[in-house]
Amino acid sequence: MPRRPILAAAIALLLACRSGSQPYRGLSVATTTPPSSLLRLVAAGGTAELYHLPRLDPWGWKAATPLPPLRRPIGADLDLGVVYSLTSKSEVLGFDLVTARPRPQLTTGVRDVAVGPDGTLFVVDDSLRVVQYVRRNPQRFEAKLPARPRDLYGTRNASLLAVSGAQPTTLTVLSTDDQPAKIPLPAGDAAATFWGDLIAVAADTAVVLVDPDHADRLRSIPVSGHARAVIFSPSGHRFYVARREGPVLVYNRFTREKIDEIKLPGPAASLRADPFGRWLMVHPQGGDSLWLVDLARNRFVRGFAADWAVDLPTVTNQQTLLLKQGGDVVAFDLTRPEIPETGRVKGGAADYWLPLAWTPETGTASVGSEPAADTTATGDSTSEDATRVYLQVSSSQNKAWSSELARQLSQQGLPASVLDPHGPDEGFRVVLGPYPTREAAESAGKRLGRPFFIYQPDR
Repeated sequence: MPRRPILAAAIALLLACRSGSQPYRGLSVATTTPPSSLLRLVAAGGTAELYHLPRLDPWGWKAATPLPPLRRPIGADLDLGVVYSLTSKSEVLGFDLVTARPRPQLTTGVRDVAVGPDGTLFVVDDSLRVVQYVRRNPQRFEAKLPARPRDLYGTRNASLLAVSGAQPTTLTVLSTDDQPAKIPLPAGDAAATFWGDLIAVAADTAVVLVDPDHADRLRSIPVSGHARAVIFSPSGHRFYVARREGPVLVYNRFTREKIDEIKLPGPAASLRADPFGRWLMVHPQGGDSLWLVDLARNRFVRGFAADWAVDLPTVTNQQTLLLKQGGDVVAFDLTRPEIPETGRVKGGAADYWLPLAWTPETGTASVGSEPAADTTATGDSTSEDATRVYLQVSSSQNKAWSSELARQLSQQGLPASVLDPHGPDEGFRVVLGPYPTREAAESAGKRLGRPFFIYQPDR
């Protein structure tokens, strides 16, 4: 049975959902329904502790021994119950949630690190050699990177993608035993999908799409208004383009057609997606603030004062927005129209904060049993099925991708399946349900925390 760690659906997904000049490593790993908690890692070194969400009250759980000073957190593998961080001495440090103690360092002399969608940890050392770790088992790549990377992405086939240079920019595709492939790229902000199967570059007058497995299949989409940042949705079905002038543009990844525009109070400097595809966080040009966009409607909601860091802002699985404001960490409830403040930690902004689908009482969040190999429902629905109601969360021409998304949702305890297309213009629908009535489906959708719409096969 292939390993499908919570780490993959959490850290790697968010590694694919970053944008802008300031690196965002994507750290919210609460990808399932509650229970969950918020881990505080002391940047200057000290005792890690947990907080309740969304109130931000101390849990009463603390690390048994202090951690060393940290450069930044990497993420958490909840299958192993370990949180990974990069120390100020360039070491990868594992912190065991069960024993509340640090584990021996995986490696030293670390220059960069990335996490793949299957949970593989890629470490680049000072000599630009790459070592991958699968469940702490190291394997060194034969070739090394040609230059220090600007961006790193793990892929579904255990390869490493490295974007380096400014003008010219190069994409290096590296695996354990093959010679690296080098693909020239235009200059500009880059982003990758969760699976690492597509790279997008905001190249001022165009967005360029690159398939790492097919270097000859570059696609260029003309963009007006000076494209300055790009980001994929967590599912990879859409990508968003921030411009120096004009609204944020929304594109269908498969058809490459523009499907919407998101109007903002001003130009966007960078973009950050939440782990669940419901919210888009926009860093405006020349300001320490956040513009929040509801992706269910592609509409600007409101602005917040916020400092942008590698860990925050982010949104948790309980629809809690976490921000750093004036030295504090502040929580807001996104499930209520007024978006009230629900908690505040004075002086917390200097440290790192990591949402976890884990609590001391429950341990690692439970993962549903492996679904059957074929999660696709038949396209020829019976008359009884045709009258039922579904929540559609995705539609794609890629059957394998849709089946994998349904599998991930099933592992989160959701009633997910794939409905076959009824005609050449339809895609494979990833749906939840069926539900007995439209009202029951809408009630479930409000608790889902991601965009959806009602789908009834008979209509």
